[in-house]
Amino acid sequence: MAFQEEELIARIRRSWWRLIFPLLALFVAASVFSYVNNRSVEQWAVYVAYSVAALLAVLFWLIPSIRHLSFYVELTTSRLVIRDGIFGQKTVELALADITSIDLGRGRKITIGRRDAEPLVLESIPGTKGFVAELRSAARI
Repeated sequence: MAFQEEELIARIRRSWWRLIFPLLALFVAASVFSYVNNRSVEQWAVYVAYSVAALLAVLFWLIPSIRHLSFYVELTTSRLVIRDGIFGQKTVELALADITSIDLGRGRKITIGRRDAEPLVLESIPGTKGFVAELRSAARI
């Protein structure tokens, strides 16, 4: 009995443009930190500024950056893997044989119909037309 080795066809991540606002939040946090560190002489003001800068950095930069880096869609010769959530907590693996339809919608929206389940909706994926063509040829729809 021989096992066929699974080969990677495509791995797609979201566009880096989604990190513009987190980078702006990091800039604001660093600006608050720098301004208060150089101007204020009162200890309580420095501690409040450090806390605000740390809170801004964690909530508006670190968490969105980790979410961005942990999302990907991977197409192999036998399955489609969608990994999402903070630290990739939500993983959907779908055999290519279970795909019934692939629809390309407006605004980089892909709807993948599955047998005996609700359709998967993928949004904000760059190169959607090329990815849909690869997915259709791999799934033989």
